[in-house]
Amino acid sequence: MKIVGSIFLAVLFLAASGALGQGGADLLKKGQEVYEANCADCHRTNGEGLPVKFPSLKGNAFVMGDPKPVIGILLNGRTGKLGQMPAWQEHLDDAQIAAVISYIRNAWGNQAPPIQPGHVAKARKK
Repeated sequence: MKIVGSIFLAVLFLAASGALGQGGADLLKKGQEVYEANCADCHRTNGEGLPVKFPSLKGNAFVMGDPKPVIGILLNGRTGKLGQMPAWQEHLDDAQIAAVISYIRNAWGNQAPPIQPGHVAKARKK
């Protein structure tokens, strides 16, 4: 019985990985397009930003942590010690914001779960 259960879990895992794989790849591709068009000038195409001016997204624990604050910053902007991040809620839709966050959470060696447009829509309503 343990073998059957293990096989079932393995098949379930592979099926989920495959389904997420294609959809995830599309999401990350769209996110890269949004990033390159809107974010790369400040945060650079390599995600390393510019010291003392724009924070690095590569290896950034904040980016890979709880996605709610990251969604909030993209929607509403932020003024911090390194300068000002513009608000994108009037310029990017929920799918674009979800895609770009998913991209930065998985580019340059970062590894974090993707974000879905529903997460952004929920945060936008607050």
